Amino acid sequence: FDGFIWHYLVQPFGLEECDGPLRMIPDTGGLLLTPFPGAQALALNAFDRSTGLIIGAEANKVGFDRDPARYETAARKLRKTLLQLGYLDFEDVRRVAKANLRNTAFAIRLGSILSARFAEIIVDEAQDCNPDDLLIIEWLRSSANICTKVICDPHQSIYGFRGGVSDDLFRYAVTFPKKEQLPLTGNFRSSRHICNAVHTLRAPSQRGDRDHALGKSKDCDAKISVLSYSGNGVSKEIGAAFMALASAHRFVPEDCRLIAKTRSTGRNAIGACTKKVGKSLSLKLANAVMKFHHAETQKEQLDAIKDAHIVALTISDQMLERTYHQVLLEDELDDLSWRGQIINVLRSLRFDAAQGHSRDEWIARARTVLGPLLPDGGGTIAQKLRNQGQLDDILGSIPTPKLRARTIHEVKGRQFAAVCVVLTTAKISGVLTHLEEEPDQSKAEDARELYVAASRAEKLLVFACPKSQASRFISHISSSGAGIEVSDI
Repeated sequence: FDGFIWHYLVQPFGLEECDGPLRMIPDTGGLLLTPFPGAQALALNAFDRSTGLIIGAEANKVGFDRDPARYETAARKLRKTLLQLGYLDFEDVRRVAKANLRNTAFAIRLGSILSARFAEIIVDEAQDCNPDDLLIIEWLRSSANICTKVICDPHQSIYGFRGGVSDDLFRYAVTFPKKEQLPLTGNFRSSRHICNAVHTLRAPSQRGDRDHALGKSKDCDAKISVLSYSGNGVSKEIGAAFMALASAHRFVPEDCRLIAKTRSTGRNAIGACTKKVGKSLSLKLANAVMKFHHAETQKEQLDAIKDAHIVALTISDQMLERTYHQVLLEDELDDLSWRGQIINVLRSLRFDAAQGHSRDEWIARARTVLGPLLPDGGGTIAQKLRNQGQLDDILGSIPTPKLRARTIHEVKGRQFAAVCVVLTTAKISGVLTHLEEEPDQSKAEDARELYVAASRAEKLLVFACPKSQASRFISHISSSGAGIEVSDI
């Protein structure tokens, strides 16, 4: 509710402690708390918004195991300070707006003001609302008596895990008169084969009419491709097979995306290493080297530099009984004093089998580069950097060149010429049951996630499907009339 409406829903009441103008920020939960020097940083979303008490599940995710009292005090103080400064995030706005609308006199007065100001309100992308947003929308429509239009694709509602709507929009739609329930079936993004296939990824009871391809891709004849893969996990050959198909259709890697439910599944599918490295310094270092040299983003490179820096500090015994944050703070390690050195280390340890590099050669090189960091009496560098067989898995995991793997939530709202959607054994059977029979709602959001992923494609849509479910999946999506091509990998 940008501008006028949200301002009037929030400003008049409930913020007496605010000293200045209101400023909307997306989310305060990511702000970090460090209540005293050397304290472990903990995000504000690890504390209950109302009470300030620590949320155990969130704290456990980052290994927090200390007395939370000082943190809880700091969290409450920070929330109060943000409110005094007029900083509200989306959850604050919802909370204050709902409280204001429970004040009958205020709600009546505000309804009169808004209905005099607005002839019509259009709510776009309503699938990204949460139930509180729908309550406010319904108030605008029924209590303020403003003509309200809600535009959405309920099948793209995939934020239930953080309180978003699930099937609420389907129930809300039927509260509008039948003549006001208008379907939109013109698809300006995808080809006819993709439109047909994606139609089968909607729940049967809400499937409705299929989309009609109307845009620049409408005449593309590329069929839906299914890569049937075998094995106990996601095949590392998926990325290469997808790029071979994309190349045959003259798509360059920049126009392609591999989409998976989780980051680790996507990285597996493009051949990147996803193994847990534990406490082993040699595995941590190898993982940092591969991440640095095959990073897709600057953030990934910075993460790799940090990981390698921790290895170097551990070898030099600077990390003894201290966290990484404490070392940086107490030893006054400014970024400029160490980052360039670590980058040089990572560059010198690049691994390339085509250049004759091997595990033995690489570990010897790593010991030579990092050996000078050992303190007197600190053992040998061979004890610190052990030659482990798992190094072969890490150093040998070369991601498919230039192919970007993204999660479903990362690509929502975007589109790409060619898309590969990775299906896993753990999910696809239950999703297919939901799409065939809709016995309950337990797999509804998983099915909507598959719909969102597949509908990102403009011209080429590829599914990587476990061989055990391939026939069933192909039968389901081909029922729409979509052309299908199958390859085994």
